[in-house]
Formats: sequence, C-alpha cells, structure tokens
Amino acid sequence: MSRFSLTLALYLFTYTCVFSQETGSVKGVLINYENQNPIENVSVTIKGIKISNVSDLNGKFILPNIPVGDYLIEIVSEHYENQNYPITITKGEILDLSVIYLYPTDFIFDNSDQIFWNDDNHYENNLTYYSNSKDVFLKRVGFDFSPTFFNFRGYNASQSIIILNGVDITNLYNNRPLWNTFSGLNDISRNRASILGLSYSKQNFGGISGVTSIDTDASKMRPGLRISSSFSNKNYVGSTMATYNSGVQKNGLAYSLSASRRWGNEGYINATLYDAFSLFGTVSYNINEAHSISATAIYAPSRKGQTTAITQRTFNEFGNSYNPYWGWQEGEKRNSSISKFDAPLFILGYRFKNDNWAFSTTLSYQSIDQKNSRLDYTDAPNPYPNYWKYLPEIKDNPQIDWLNLYETNLNITNISDGGSARYLIYDNIKKDNVFSVNSRLNKKLNDHLNLDIGLSFKNSNSTNYASPKDLLGAQFYVDANPFTIVNGNSSKNDLLGKENKGLNEKIKYDFYLRASQAAAFTQLQYKTEHTEFFIAANYTRKDFQREGKFLNQAYEDNSLGKSEKLNFDDYAFKAGITYQFTPNHYFQLNTAYVTKAPTIQNAFINSRENNAIVPNLISEKITSADASYLINTPKLQSRLTGYFTDFKDGITVNSFFAEIGTGADFFQEVITGIDKRHLGLELGLEYQINSNFSSSLVAALGQHTYTNNANVAVNYDTAGLSEDIINNTSFIDLGETYLKNYKVANGPQQAFSVGLFYKNSKNWWLNGSANYFSNGYLDISAITRTDAFFNNPNDYGQPYQNIDFDLARTLLQQKKFSSYSIINLSGGKLWQYKNINLKLVASIHNLFDVNYISGGYEQSRTANYASLVADTANGSAQRNFGPKYWYGFGRTYFINLAISFKKTKNEHFLKKD
Repeated sequence: MSRFSLTLALYLFTYTCVFSQETGSVKGVLINYENQNPIENVSVTIKGIKISNVSDLNGKFILPNIPVGDYLIEIVSEHYENQNYPITITKGEILDLSVIYLYPTDFIFDNSDQIFWNDDNHYENNLTYYSNSKDVFLKRVGFDFSPTFFNFRGYNASQSIIILNGVDITNLYNNRPLWNTFSGLNDISRNRASILGLSYSKQNFGGISGVTSIDTDASKMRPGLRISSSFSNKNYVGSTMATYNSGVQKNGLAYSLSASRRWGNEGYINATLYDAFSLFGTVSYNINEAHSISATAIYAPSRKGQTTAITQRTFNEFGNSYNPYWGWQEGEKRNSSISKFDAPLFILGYRFKNDNWAFSTTLSYQSIDQKNSRLDYTDAPNPYPNYWKYLPEIKDNPQIDWLNLYETNLNITNISDGGSARYLIYDNIKKDNVFSVNSRLNKKLNDHLNLDIGLSFKNSNSTNYASPKDLLGAQFYVDANPFTIVNGNSSKNDLLGKENKGLNEKIKYDFYLRASQAAAFTQLQYKTEHTEFFIAANYTRKDFQREGKFLNQAYEDNSLGKSEKLNFDDYAFKAGITYQFTPNHYFQLNTAYVTKAPTIQNAFINSRENNAIVPNLISEKITSADASYLINTPKLQSRLTGYFTDFKDGITVNSFFAEIGTGADFFQEVITGIDKRHLGLELGLEYQINSNFSSSLVAALGQHTYTNNANVAVNYDTAGLSEDIINNTSFIDLGETYLKNYKVANGPQQAFSVGLFYKNSKNWWLNGSANYFSNGYLDISAITRTDAFFNNPNDYGQPYQNIDFDLARTLLQQKKFSSYSIINLSGGKLWQYKNINLKLVASIHNLFDVNYISGGYEQSRTANYASLVADTANGSAQRNFGPKYWYGFGRTYFINLAISFKKTKNEHFLKKD
C-alpha cells in the first residue's frame, strides 16, 4: 500500500473518531522557507500531553484524538528553527494549520559568518559560539556582549567545555579550549549546540559554564556549494571561504570540504597583521541504518601580530589603536611580537544508533606548534618606546627604532664581545603531541529513564624552548642571564652546552612536559509528563611531570632531569530538575560540586628554569547552583536565572619585575588559597510584536568578589648587576594578601541590552541593539596588599616612618571603570533564484565610536608605600607605573557576501489535496 493511501486511511479513521469522542485533530504541511520544498521527518508535538507525530515525504502531518482544549504545538528539527503555535481544539473538528514555513538554522538570520574563533583577547575567553543559540540571553552575549570582553557569569575559559566530533579540545596545560584549532572554518561549525551552565548534557559531564558540541558529520551537512567573502576592520581586513557538502550518496558515502583564507596587514590596532588559512575535510560512510564511520582532518595555521595593554598616559597621547610593539623598517611596519599557530587535527569516529541505543567512539591525534616572538635586549637600553624612562619624550619617539637596533649590533669596534647580539628577536616555542580517545553510550532504559556513560583518555607530550629568530645583524647570542649573577658573572642558561648560539638553536630554557588525563562520567535522566530529573557523577585522574633538558647555572640542584610526578584524583557531582507547571511555564534547578586539579601552568613556580613545585598543591573546590524560570509562548520567550558559585583553594602564578618591601627584582608571584564568590541574575526576554517585528530585553547583574585573604609568596631570581642581593633563599612567603571584598577582574559584571528585530517576507532583515555596561574593575596587585607594602626596601626591610594610612587606603582602593553604552546595528538580504541563493550580511559595532576600558591590571613595579606615593604624586595621567589598560575597539564593521548553490536531488513536491 502506498504512503498516500495510508495517510488517506488515517484521515478517514480520524474523521470517524472525532465525531464519537470529546476530541479533535490538527493537521498541516511543513515547507522549507528557503527552497519551498516539503520537509519530512520533523517532530510535531502537542506540549503537555503525549501526542506527537512526524511529517511524511510530502511534509504533511496529522495529530489525531486530541482532547478538547487550548494547547501549544511544538515543531522541532535539528536543522530548522523550532516553532511554537497556539491551537484550540473543539469537538469533532479537524483544525487545518495549512502551510507552516520552517527556517533553516543557517538561513538569513544566522550570525555564524561573524564568529571569530580565536583566543587572542586578554581574557582568553570566546563567547561568540553562543551567537546562534535559541536562548535570547546567550544570543546577545555571543553577538553584542563578547566584543567588550564580557564573561558569562564571570567565568574564564577554563570553565568551558568545547567538543568537536566527540573530542574535548581542552589544552591540558591551562585547561582552556584551543579555539584556533578550527579558526576560520565557520561553515563547518554551524551545526553546534550549547548547553547552558549546569544543565543536562548527554555529551559530557560539562563545565560549570556549560558545554558546546560541534558536529561536522558530512551526512548531516546540507548538500551544495557555498562561497563567501568578508571585509572588516577589526582583526582582519578580508576573508574568503568555500565549502562543498555532497550529501548522502546512494552508496552511503558523504563528504564535506571547506577552505578559507583571512588576511590583513593591519587590523583596528596598529601593525596587527593577520595571515591565516584553514582547510577541512571529512568523509562519512553509513554502513547501514544503525552503523556509520567517519574520518576528519582540520588544518588551520595562522600568523598574527600582537599588541599589549597600555597606560592612561600613553592612551591620552595616541588613542586606543596604539601599539608599542612595532616600528618602521624599510618603509613597512614591522611588529616585534608575532604569534604563530599550527595544529593539524585528525579524528576517526564510529557511531551506532537504534531506537534504544546510541554509542560513539572517536580517536584523535593533534600536533600543535605554537611560536610567540619577543624582542629581547642584553647590556643595552630598553628598545620599547613605552618604557617608563622614555615616557616624557614618547610623543617624539612612539615606535621601535629598528635601524638603531641593527646599528648597535653591527658596531663591534673596541668591544670585547663584538658580534654578540645586544638585541634579538627570539621565539618562545611550545610543541605538543596530543592523543585522545573518547567513547559515549546513551541507553534508553524505558519510556522514562535514560542512561549516559562516557569514558575519555588524553595524553600530551610537550617540548618547550626558546630559539633565536632574528639576530638583527649580530653574529651570535650569548646564552646567559644578566639579571642572575653567579660568582660575579651572568649565570649560564645551558651550563652543559655552548654559550654562544646562533639561529634555530635552543636558548634560555629547554624542558619537556608530560601529562595524561583519564575521565569517566555516568548520568541518569528521568522524565515524566511534567518533570525531568537528572543526576551525574564524574571522576578525573590527572598526572603530569616536568623534565629539564638544560642545567641552569642558577638552579643546578633542580633544573636538569625529572621533577616529582604530580597526581590528582578529582570528583564531580551534579543534579537538576525541570518542572513544567503548564505547557508554557517551566522551573529549573541545577546544582554541582566539583574538584579540579591545578593546571600545569600554575603547578610549577618557574617551569622554564627549574623543577620547583608550588608548595602544598591541592585541588580547587567549586560549589555551584542555578535556578531558572522559563516562559515559552508563541509571543513571549523568556528566562530568568539566579546563579551562585563558590571557588575555594584557587592558585595562580605570575611573573614580573617589582620593587617590594624586601627589594627590587624579577619575581614569580605565587598566590594560593584563593576563594571567590560569583552571584548574579540573568534575564532574557523576547517578545513577538507581530509577524515582522520582535523586541528583546537582556540583563546580567553580577557580583563577583574575593571572599578571603589568600596567601602570597614570591620567588626571586638572584639580583642583577645593578641591584643588591636581597634574598639568598630565592623563595619567601609574604603571608596574607588582603584581597577579601575586592572585586574579581573579569570584564563588566553588569550588562543591559534592548533590541529590536525586523524581518520581511521579501527576505531581508534589520537588527539593532542598545547596550549598557558597568561594574568593570581593575585587576589588583596581590603583593601590593601585603604587610611588606609598608616596609622600606632601602632600609633592610624595616617599616617606613610617618605613614599616612588614610592616603595608603586611598591608593589601595580598587579602580572601578566608567560605565559605557554601545549601539550595534546589523542587517541582511537574501536573493533566491531556483537553487541559487545570494546573501548579504553587514554589521556595525560601536556605532558612535565610544572609547571604553574593557580590562586592565595594576603594575607591581611600585609595590611599596614610598614608591607608590611618589608615582602618584602628579596625578594618574602622569604616572610612570600606572595601571595598564585594555581599551575596547571603536567603530568596527563587518560585511559578508555569500552565494550558495543548493544541490538538487530526487525531491518530493507538495501534492494538492
């Protein structure tokens, strides 16, 4: 019997039933708005009661035997925007909804083309993956808030989990996702899903910030060819991208290919070059309806010019596009700090799925090569134009004088070590080989109960060293540290190797890091008609060890060879419940307790030079909860969430030069026992005014504070030639740092947005938002807030006399940044002709070119009372060692033009009744 005959029989059966019972029916036809074709296999459900069906080959659906009453019909598909329609069922009626248009998730309202997958910002967070979320709050965070370095709930990137084809791309060194792995491949990252906060995810236990899963399965990609070009003045100037998806062939094969190129000699910030290309290929084979295999390769190398934070004094002179890292050389801008990233990734996958089981496993290998160049100097004046001694004349000499550096190196007359590099550019190099295996099982135990189990293992071997990149006319580099004196001479970095070294040889440091992580999670989800409940547990075992390859003369006892092997066993638990009061109103409650091992980055005091480990290392403890009230009606969608997170026993290690109460030197600052509390409310509200207009209101009110006085210690390099020996033990505990009640510096803690969206039946749209940001704070210096602050380094650490404690309290107040408002506009237009689509998207961020501070930190150079008083005597604008700020971009634009050729296949056209 044909499917049409079956459908007709079902109609007749339904027609008979509805006249004999207190029920009615509803029917309709689902059509792809983009190509006007019917859509099959889309779930259509009456919310609140157990009645559902899927659309047939002609896009038709019917839901029979619905009790009389008012309902909300929900239409859900993986590749289309979800739709909700209110309906009223009357006795004996067949309600005909006629044609219902569904919009593909990557249709004209998609923001994926504007995503910048990178980790170049100073908070190393990336929230643009939220820009396509159906949650209006997350959508606004991804598109309007993230450019200002707003952080979701104040969390940094280490609290996020990013899964690519089942592979967790977190870096074991710092627990942050490696965004650059797939930078520039926006087309292949469109099929992604973000789970908010502590909510249920069958993919992974998740971080407290949530989980984002990206699936590049070729069989799920929409068939066709897409070519696009973009123009911008933010990070890069131009880009082009081409993607081809084959769709599933008759033999079960499907493949996707994508390539992109991004370039620019200079972005918004001066001399920030951008040179990157990306390649992607994947093939999948459906063995049968249940089994499939896949192979994926990604290669996205990049080369980018860097910038740095600047003082208010420098900003007042040159504005927010100033960059001290560059200078003119032979008529071109040359940036001294270039980052290179090269990390090909290979993934093999297997999937099994039937009505009750889903199993997947992936094997991955990634070879990561990261290089960050730096301009260095030895026995010569500081080459950077913003060095504090040059600030009075910086207006006349605002950039690096490359010619002077070459002339200094080439001058070998009457110099005992003539030919050695007084100046050079060297690369800090980090090479990782990472292997991982990830498996996940999802089992439907019965109609109410689901079980999820996941196992993962990751192993990383990392080589770390520095190497001369450009000797700037010199013949060799003397591999010694002039700031560390042994027997009256500069200490040798490589005591067993030669002292004079050339290009591509290892200098300064050389060590291995070996790390492995095994994890397992299990989860139960229980569902009834009005309630969903889940409980989950996770176990993680993490091991890592340093092995020094240089015998450093300053650390002969613990620089060469293997360090102690560090092992951490961590546990995590979370649970959540969702209760549906009515078909349109929900309540959610989630809670979690997590322990997290210290990162490798924060476990070693000075990993580049020795094996010393931070004393009393323990795991951080995190307690978190969030509660939400949700409304989902055809006109109004909203979410109100309150959250609470306590962090205990955090650790951070920083390196810098400072003048504290015990002396002046290069330090590693070790802060342990850091406790923080993040409290806040989130509101996201979207109202459909009519078929063309919708409005939105978003608010984030956070309060993120330190809740205790942590402990701070400093590790000294032995003093340089121009300093006195200040501490022979190298490591000194300064005791408490008085951080309690200071604010955590994590971007604006409060943000508000009002938006208006217009879409037209002729395929064009406009979007505007007004955004307000406040309660951003300067990152404070921990060693400045110790008892040593009041000790005189020029009097053997004795306390200062005649201290003005009122002045001291004023100087130690945390700076709160000025609030600011930003207007953003975007729009788009789609033209269609048969199977060809042409789409234009344009946006302007910060329409009125508002200057604002997005972040910053106190310098610790003046970490004692007398030095800080002297530095602030002439006002904040004239400080030599004032705070360094990250200034937000001014007016920026983005334009994208894309043409799509949709692949034709045996399509089923809508049949008239």
